[in-house]
Amino acid sequence: MLIRGIRCLQLTEQCSRNYLTLTRFSSAYKSPLSLDKLYPASPGNAKPGTKDVSSEFSGQIPMNELTKTYSCSSGPGGQNVNKVATKVDLRFHVESASWLSPGVKAKVLEKYGSELTKDGWMVVKSDRTRSQTLNQADALEKLRTAIRSALAAPKPKFTAEEEERIRKGKLKAARERLHYKRIRSDVKAQRSGRDQML
Repeated sequence: MLIRGIRCLQLTEQCSRNYLTLTRFSSAYKSPLSLDKLYPASPGNAKPGTKDVSSEFSGQIPMNELTKTYSCSSGPGGQNVNKVATKVDLRFHVESASWLSPGVKAKVLEKYGSELTKDGWMVVKSDRTRSQTLNQADALEKLRTAIRSALAAPKPKFTAEEEERIRKGKLKAARERLHYKRIRSDVKAQRSGRDQML
């Protein structure tokens, strides 16, 4: 009886230790979709006083320099659409963005000048999913893609001779394709003619 009681106390003590361990770790749990995990350097985790001086865009967007607004999304989703604000609008003023170098700002203004608001704000919207966090991540990715596409080198322009050579090659390929189709058509016509004779 005494052994059974000691064993029961040991199990109770072990269970309480496990419970304390679980509660300690569960309080530190963060969803894999949290912004801290999706974009570790973005929400202000970067060291103060460090700025990117390179002319290229590193992909890090500080969340505290963006204006975020949430609204009800359109489209399917039942009552969830009417109750939850899942649509995300991210805005930032291009000229006053401290996280972009002047060269990057100039290229973004050059490429997206017509898409900015009158005051010079760039607006990125996302209502792709039914989750606010995923829509925010999608909007950030759209913003990164837009900035990177502004930095991409333009396509090389061909000289007049090269354009003429490309045009002639396309015409030749089209003629060969039509010639092959004509041959196949004649073969099939001959087969059907043979069938009718028999």
